[in-house]
Amino acid sequence: MKNHIKKLIPVLFIIPMLLNGCSYSKSNERESISTASAPREVFIFAGKIQADNSVNLSSKISPSKVTKVNVQVGSKVNAGDSIVYLDTTDLKNQQDQAEAKVNTAKAALDKVQSKARPEDISIAEAAIDNDNKIYENALNNYNRIKKLYDTGNETKQNLEQMEASLNTAKDKLISDKGTLDKLNDGATKQEIASSEALVNEAQAAVNSAASQVNNGIITSPISGTVSECNIHVGEIAGTGVTLVKIVGNNQLYIDGYVPENVFKKIKVGEEVVVKADDIPDKRFKGEISVINPTLSSNGKNVVRVTLKEGADILKPGMITEIGLKE
Repeated sequence: MKNHIKKLIPVLFIIPMLLNGCSYSKSNERESISTASAPREVFIFAGKIQADNSVNLSSKISPSKVTKVNVQVGSKVNAGDSIVYLDTTDLKNQQDQAEAKVNTAKAALDKVQSKARPEDISIAEAAIDNDNKIYENALNNYNRIKKLYDTGNETKQNLEQMEASLNTAKDKLISDKGTLDKLNDGATKQEIASSEALVNEAQAAVNSAASQVNNGIITSPISGTVSECNIHVGEIAGTGVTLVKIVGNNQLYIDGYVPENVFKKIKVGEEVVVKADDIPDKRFKGEISVINPTLSSNGKNVVRVTLKEGADILKPGMITEIGLKE
């Protein structure tokens, strides 16, 4: 009995070893198959995500207080959306004043272009009749004093006073006759053109003021994402200073330098893998869209990759790596 037990002990040790060996072999085989089937990613260059279009929004009017800001960094905007509101109280006052000048200029033009009323002509004619009487009286006085002066019976001072009165009466008569002639003949072409020019000048001032008022609302000319917001309510917005920057997300791309040995193997239209440093666990599809045949200034090959997905997650400025699947 003892002999049988001694013979069985080695067998019991061998069987588990054989089973373990089979299991180890199958495990290695599965691992080998799995490793062989998984594509390998070979990253060929790195670069920043860029946008096809971007815009810097700034104020076009004199430094003004900000009354409202509708966005913050990361906000999505559409073309035409109102982004920043500026205080335009002073500009609106200027617009009102300019509109008042337009009304005054138009009234003056209407008066120039209109025909004289009969009562205006009657008044002018009555004024001329009165002027004639005054002139005739001044002329008679002058002639009388002149005769006395010539005979030495009147002073030169009195003669000069009579002459001045005569000239004044004459000038008044001439002026009133001119007024009557204008009433009868109407305004000249030159006078009408001058009045029209004043109306146009006043209207141009209104248009300029209205444009300035409209510039008090800063809008986005493109659809995209706010990447910078450098202004807040209550602050003063100066001209020529970037208040908000918006980048378009409709087409993102990455430019980078590719090694010479890889450059010869790639082609336009080839699919690539894009990995962003900020999202390391995800991969995005890209496509080689441009291969620049001319070396850059530093003697390197430039390649552009256009992103085919991820525009809702990936943002301009993110650092990425571009890889090929092998």
